[in-house]
Amino acid sequence: MRIRRKTREVGEIPLASTADIAFLLIVFYLAASALLEFHGITIPLPRADAPPMQILRENIFRIKISPAGEYVYDNGTVPLEELQEILREARSSNPDLVVVVRVSPDAPSETVPALVARLHDENIRRVSIGMERGR
Repeated sequence: MRIRRKTREVGEIPLASTADIAFLLIVFYLAASALLEFHGITIPLPRADAPPMQILRENIFRIKISPAGEYVYDNGTVPLEELQEILREARSSNPDLVVVVRVSPDAPSETVPALVARLHDENIRRVSIGMERGR
């Protein structure tokens, strides 16, 4: 007697609609990204024909951002919330306040936008941001 072995058919995953699904996903992501709004902070820039500014020393408020991402004011490290309070008091006592920010090249990238947002919250528009010189 002869035993017949059943041969199994190799299972296949139907791939006919894969290209259609990929196309629909691309269209969905393009449409969804077009609806996103990116909000930034407007920083007024000086005009090209503006004369150089003359700033009095008593109007300058200096902030340094260290390589560790710490905010340094008056030779001491200050948390951002406390720095905002100090800025609020300085702005109320001196409406001509100019904030000068010096950023270390090794500082984390999120520190500057966080500080600029706090300056914007306090309605401080006269800001100078610069990088410290490299090593």
